[in-house]
Amino acid sequence: MQSIFHKYLRYFLLLLVIAACRKERNTPPGTASLTVINAVPGADNLVVNFSNADTLPNYYLNAQKIQYATFLPDYQFSAYSGTQTLRLYNYPDTLPKNNPLAVVTLHLPVGSINSLFVTGTLSQPDTLLSVDHPPYRAVTDSTTGIRFVNLSPGSAPVNINLQGQAAGSEVKLLSYKGITGFKSYSARSTDSVYTFEFHDAASGQLLCTFTAAGINNSSSDPNNPANTWRFRNRTLALTGLPDNGSGNSPQNVLLINNY
Repeated sequence: MQSIFHKYLRYFLLLLVIAACRKERNTPPGTASLTVINAVPGADNLVVNFSNADTLPNYYLNAQKIQYATFLPDYQFSAYSGTQTLRLYNYPDTLPKNNPLAVVTLHLPVGSINSLFVTGTLSQPDTLLSVDHPPYRAVTDSTTGIRFVNLSPGSAPVNINLQGQAAGSEVKLLSYKGITGFKSYSARSTDSVYTFEFHDAASGQLLCTFTAAGINNSSSDPNNPANTWRFRNRTLALTGLPDNGSGNSPQNVLLINNY
């Protein structure tokens, strides 16, 4: 009787080992977060392709298109990690005979948060990859985090200040493809608006402004949505081309939501 018990016990233990091995093999690998921003003047829509293989044109018709100087939650990808080759096509130039606008080799550690800024021009595209470390903001601290990045190809360094403050009081000499860390700003009930001014550092010319409104918003009224600044981190990106008299793709500020 004891030998029969030992026999079935061995079978039971063997099944547990097999099940554990299968579970280990079936456990999906961890992923990373990647936000892709299209800051290429003249590229109205970019389509991403993480596959090396030629893809049928219908794929691009239905694929997520990343609009120029726009941020949407759909531009955040979370199904990839490790070394990835990303091809970015200027839609509708997506046929196999068309070359991608840019090819980027990405190294995305599992669990990391990344931003890929696609900038430059159609003739000379460029990229900037940032591994992001958005600070945690405790509920007891009514703050918001803002960082700045210069994605304006051909621009001179810029100074950034709050309206009414000295030029460069927030950021000095932010060159093309320069990016700052996240800086904390108060988001208490008494803080309603921050207006940032972007100036050419050499001439002092005001290039553009961005107004962060609703810093103290706490209403549940659907016409006055809940606070989207407090306890969060954001990026303000200078996009567009320096004024060359043509009026095409003027410099502007793009708001990007981080975490």
